[in-house]
Amino acid sequence: MRMALTVPGVLHTEKSPSQIDAEKALHSFRVNTLGPLLLLKHLAPFLPTRSSGPASHVSSSSDGCLPPHAVYAMMAARVGSISDNRLGGWYSYRASKAGVFQLAKTLDAYLQASSGERAMAVALHPGTVRTDFTRAFWDGGRREMLEPDDAAAKLLKVLCDLDVAEGRGRCWDWRGEEVVP
Repeated sequence: MRMALTVPGVLHTEKSPSQIDAEKALHSFRVNTLGPLLLLKHLAPFLPTRSSGPASHVSSSSDGCLPPHAVYAMMAARVGSISDNRLGGWYSYRASKAGVFQLAKTLDAYLQASSGERAMAVALHPGTVRTDFTRAFWDGGRREMLEPDDAAAKLLKVLCDLDVAEGRGRCWDWRGEEVVP
């Protein structure tokens, strides 16, 4: 496997603690955190190890980019950053996406030991993308809104530009800037 991306996302917008619902919160964790956790369980065996044979030559993608190492990327969100949380709210979504930061770091520690520089794990923040998921924010004007194809192209470029030694185990946004946990 050269590249795997897990892109789950469900949002329940609790604006105050009184709005937290156990079933909805569990749903957030099942989709946003447990989903990627179980996918990495089943996809990690396909990542190269230190003892794997030499990497086969893979031609570049249509965008002219494919990193020389394997990448396992999980969709996080800037609101999952504990240090960047200035507004509060969205309790289950924030907590479940913070879990993705931890999954990327933990899987990457495993890959660093088992694969060396042949594979890495990262989390990604796509920005606010114009999809049904963000429909409530389309008219807000407070956020830069990306079209889906543009966001995907920008994230692919980030993945292709990341140096395995410097980029591994961290969260990166669509501009290539680190999102600190």
